[in-house]
Amino acid sequence: MRRLLRLFGIRDAGVVGLDRTLRGLRTGDQRELYIGLGLAAISYLSRTAPQKRLIYRKMVPEGSAIVIHHKRVGDPKIEVIKPG
Repeated sequence: MRRLLRLFGIRDAGVVGLDRTLRGLRTGDQRELYIGLGLAAISYLSRTAPQKRLIYRKMVPEGSAIVIHHKRVGDPKIEVIKPG
């Protein structure tokens, strides 16, 4: 979504959404209001999405497996199971 917004020269959907929402409230234009609320909601949801984090990186031989146990808060326990 951000790439699409950058294509049109828009840096932050939240700022544009807030601007359109306020303009829609001021002028009474429902279309402008709904578009602004939609953009603000998209911006909020993209900010609150969980961030991915690399926790383990290693080349694993063919036939082996990696098991990750993450039952408690803190670092996960990583177990490499090798065949045979």
